[in-house]
Amino acid sequence: MNEQSLRPLGLGEIIDTAFKIYKRHWKALMLLVAVAVVPAGVASYLILSAAVPPDLAQFNDPDLVIDDALLEEILRFIGAALLAAVIQSAGVVLASAWSVRAVAEIYLGAEPDWRRSPMIAMRRLPAILVTGLLIIVAIGALSAGGWLLAGVTTFSSGSGGAVAALALIAWMVLVPWLVISWALAIPVLVIEGTSPSGALTRSFNLVRRRWWPTFGTLITAWLIVAVLSSIASRILEAFLPDAGGLITGMAVSVAIAVATTPFFVSVLAVLYFDLRTRREPFDLVRLAADIGAPAPSNPEETPRTQLPPGPDRPDWPPFPPPPEREGPPPME
Repeated sequence: MNEQSLRPLGLGEIIDTAFKIYKRHWKALMLLVAVAVVPAGVASYLILSAAVPPDLAQFNDPDLVIDDALLEEILRFIGAALLAAVIQSAGVVLASAWSVRAVAEIYLGAEPDWRRSPMIAMRRLPAILVTGLLIIVAIGALSAGGWLLAGVTTFSSGSGGAVAALALIAWMVLVPWLVISWALAIPVLVIEGTSPSGALTRSFNLVRRRWWPTFGTLITAWLIVAVLSSIASRILEAFLPDAGGLITGMAVSVAIAVATTPFFVSVLAVLYFDLRTRREPFDLVRLAADIGAPAPSNPEETPRTQLPPGPDRPDWPPFPPPPEREGPPPME
């Protein structure tokens, strides 16, 4: 067996490998994420602070009349909130793309550089943004169509209620199915250098027949991140002034994103490598060729020592055990 080959992993091994990557390279990965997430958070805060939020308490007044001034205030704040959400999402997507590149370098035995990885991944910036836009538009159109159909049929006569229920069920099935099927589009773009439509197709083909294991892996990683984020948020808000203010909320959100995004992206990258090993011949030489990096010079030592060993095994889980020797057993 090729010493540079990777082997398929179980759910626990994928999570364990991502934790090891995060544990050893947390500083470089956090700095890399911060380069994208912090400016996006600052820009979002400036946009939201410039828009005057409407006084929500006044909407409890039964005699409230929404005049032109109040309507303009509401629309301005909604527009600012949407723009801020888009900027923050773009920052997370860019940080994810850069982190995927860094994890690929870790697999090859190199130390990730928070300055070099973004510069290399920025070559794929237009494709990354277009891919994210395609996913948002597709999911948004499907969601809008499903809810619109449900709303229209609810008020119609006859079997409108049954049609509305079927539309909502279809939406609840199709949206998660597409989200998981396209979850690997960013790793495909960064590693394989495909087009946006090619990345979506490639991700779909990689996940096909492995949808449930992929879903289980991603939902497990999401639950870990959600629990840790909730705990960290409560701790940070307890020590920060003005816990309910916009500045504090934005600072806490950015800090949590910087701390948790590297782990989730590590899971995503390891999952991508795992699915490639199940679909095609895939080893470190192929990975190095894909990202345009030099292959490991010492495959018997470099890959197996790039992460700390596990408590019960000396090697790093993604690599297969050495081949068994043929012939009679050695004499004692």
